Amino acid sequence: MKALQIDQFGGPEVLRLADIPEPTAAPNEVLVEVHAASVNPADSKVRQGTGPSAGNVTFPYIIGRDFSGVIKVVGSDVTEFQAGDPVFGVLPMGVEGTYLEALTIDASLIAAKPDTLSHVDAAALSLSGLTSLVSLEDTLHLQAGENILIHGGAGGVGSFAVQLAHHIGAHVSVTASPANHAYLLELGADEVIDYNTQDFTVVLSDLDVVFDLVGGEVHQRSFEVLKPGGRLAYIAPLLKDAEPPRDDVEVLRPKVGRDRPHLQRIIDLHETGAIKAPNLQILPLEEAGAAHSLIDTHHVRGKIVLQVR
Repeated sequence: MKALQIDQFGGPEVLRLADIPEPTAAPNEVLVEVHAASVNPADSKVRQGTGPSAGNVTFPYIIGRDFSGVIKVVGSDVTEFQAGDPVFGVLPMGVEGTYLEALTIDASLIAAKPDTLSHVDAAALSLSGLTSLVSLEDTLHLQAGENILIHGGAGGVGSFAVQLAHHIGAHVSVTASPANHAYLLELGADEVIDYNTQDFTVVLSDLDVVFDLVGGEVHQRSFEVLKPGGRLAYIAPLLKDAEPPRDDVEVLRPKVGRDRPHLQRIIDLHETGAIKAPNLQILPLEEAGAAHSLIDTHHVRGKIVLQVR
């Protein structure tokens, strides 16, 4: 089968197409023929060797975390699925390998893909949806009527998070470039701040929640806009040796696990109209290098998805 792998860390040019054996499903697993695989900013860090798991990479290595496809084989202990079922999901924490034509995964970590979701949409919503749900609902416990600032709202996680926060009933402020303002307002943002010309610490104050998808200096400055007792959750890298400048706010690092209930929550939100797929750029598997070149700009609106089948 075809797979995109790397033999060394580096730029998008290190991604190469190869023929590898099709894996065999263990008793608790299913073998899935991949139809679409999402391209995430974390994939670029893995490719460059700058991610936290770089030390565990053994070459040749296949990148990718979320996918959608059709089950080809079910393991002997799997009873909830059968061959031919469309499914989607995210590989276990610390496991990579969706840029290929078939993969195996524990059956408990996937969900049945409804007909209302295309394979491309399902792949695009998988990891971004899990991250947003765990961050906003499980970690921050965002409530109706609260004021939230989402940094970097135009990306995959941001696109989902803006819609989810709006659905919950929060007042949603977002930082983004002008090219993405109309897009974010359409998703449900109440206020969009141009980070090129506006200082969010001047525009905003006394917020209940900040969801930081940018990190670095933006993270440190975000403490200025929180009210006492406010909450800040982050998934982006922080400045080296960064310390919270305040002790009267709660700083949270969401633990984004993988499970079927959260995937089902994504389905439910989509089917009620609360969440729609983000803006998509779709490229064939063999053009993953071009996809990574786009990811490396850090200015992708929505998601890039690789069409495998």
